[in-house]
Formats: sequence, C-alpha cells, structure tokens
Amino acid sequence: MESPSHRQAILFLTAAALLWSSGGVLIKLAEWSPIGIASVRSAIAALVIGGMLARQRGQLPRLLPSSLLGWSAAVGYAGTVVLFVWATKLTSAANAIVLQYSSPLYVAVAGHLICGEKVRPIEWVLLAIMLVGIVLFFAEQLSPAGMLGNAIAAASGVAMAVMTLSVRYQRQGSALDALVTGNVLAALIGIGTWSDIPTLPPGTLGTLLLLGVVQLGLPYILFVRALSRVRAIEAVMLTMIEPIANPIWVMLATDERPSVWSLAGGGLVLSATVARALLTYWGSFDAASADPSSGSSGGTSSPSC
Repeated sequence: MESPSHRQAILFLTAAALLWSSGGVLIKLAEWSPIGIASVRSAIAALVIGGMLARQRGQLPRLLPSSLLGWSAAVGYAGTVVLFVWATKLTSAANAIVLQYSSPLYVAVAGHLICGEKVRPIEWVLLAIMLVGIVLFFAEQLSPAGMLGNAIAAASGVAMAVMTLSVRYQRQGSALDALVTGNVLAALIGIGTWSDIPTLPPGTLGTLLLLGVVQLGLPYILFVRALSRVRAIEAVMLTMIEPIANPIWVMLATDERPSVWSLAGGGLVLSATVARALLTYWGSFDAASADPSSGSSGGTSSPSC
C-alpha cells in the first residue's frame, strides 16, 4: 500500500478525528445497553481493521499477542472502548470524552514512577492544572448516575494510559494487531447481550453499523496510515478535534448541553494537554539542534522500562 503524502496524511488525521468525534452522538442515539453497544461496535471494528490487515499482509492478523505488553495493550484498549460507551450513556458526552483525554496525566505519572521517565517542573504544573480540570467535572454531578458516569470516564482515561504505555514499550508485534485483539476482547465482554439484536429497532441497528465501521474501524485505519508521515505534534493537535467536536454533534442532535463546570474543566484539561504536547515537541527539537548526531527527526532513543 502506497504511503500518503504529507498533505494527504494531514487530511487522513483530520478525517479520523472527525469520525471519532461522532461517537458521542451515535452512542446517545443507540437504544440499547452500553455493554451491548460496545460489544457489537468492537466486533464490527475488529472485522474492518482485521480485514484491512489481512489484505495488506496477505494473512490474518495475530490475535494472540506474543508478549505481556501486547496483552496489556489489548486489554487497555478493550477497557478504553467499553468504559467510554458506558460513561457516555451515564454522563454528558463532553464529560465522557474529555475525561478520557485526561490519559496523559496517568501516562506521565506512571512513566515517572514505573519507568523513571523525567518530568520537568513545568510539566508537573500542567498536570496539576489537568487534575483541577478533572475535579471540576465532578463538581457539577450530584446525582449517583452522573458521579458514576464521570468515574467510569476517568477509568477509561486510565485504561487508555495503560494501552499507550504498553504500545510505547512493546518490542514485538504490531499496534494494529493489538487493536484487533482488544476489539475482540471488548466484543466478548458483551456477547451475552447479542440475543437482543433481533429485537432492536432498525435505527439502532444502523447506528451500531455506523459505530463499528465509520466511527471506530475506518478512523483507526486512516490514523495508522497517516502517523508515519506527520510529526508527533501534528498528530496530537489534529486529534484534539475529537473532544471539541464530540459534544457539538451531541448538542446539535439532542437537547444535551455542556454545563459551565464541564466547559471550565474541559478547557483546563485540553489546554494543558496541548501545552504539554508543545513543550515535548520543542524539547525534542532543541535536543536535536544541540546534538547533530540525533538526526533531523528530532527524536531520542527509546527509553527502557
């Protein structure tokens, strides 16, 4: 498969983020249990991503990871997608997506404590700002369902951090293989609900198909195709379209509106995430400029953990 140009890669990333952002409104519109929605969504996505890999490689993807980190990435991914759907059904779409995007907080803390990664003082400040933003989400939710939804959304961010760290330090296997395995695991979690499928409204069946193909499977294919042709900072910035657009689609399609607390908390979390990405990029650029032997990519050697 021919690699895309840089301009095409930017378009692929933008399209992926916009397609991902449809998750909130589609989940809200699906008239079924969150576990059932997450299960069928992931089953369809596994077929889409697995089919693409089989066509590209001429063989089926590896469903059983060969390493503990491979399994950790798959389990982290399964937790991310299942918990996100569950949270979206219990709390606002804005809360669910932005709390999931708090994963850099957990990645930074775990990377520092477990892997010895250096965190600069300014990064600790940004992480503290992100933590304040997370607390603001809980300030508005006084009902048990709202509090539970926010807690599950935050857990989705933790699961995403597990997946991120596992993929970062994985030495064997492919990230896409881990995604296929993770989707299969997510599908198995709710397979007991599949007996309800024949009784679901036609609109919900169509929504499930859109969730699996358009919202989850296709965006990951676009994202992976684009990733090798863009800088890390471009990938971070463009994917931030998702948490911004997600609640907008929900607001246009339903009567759900983000609260003042959600807007304030979301602003802090997303601003801190973007600022940290910029600091990371500038730090890598400065390091590359100071050390010509590091090459033009501005990268550093992979840390061990």
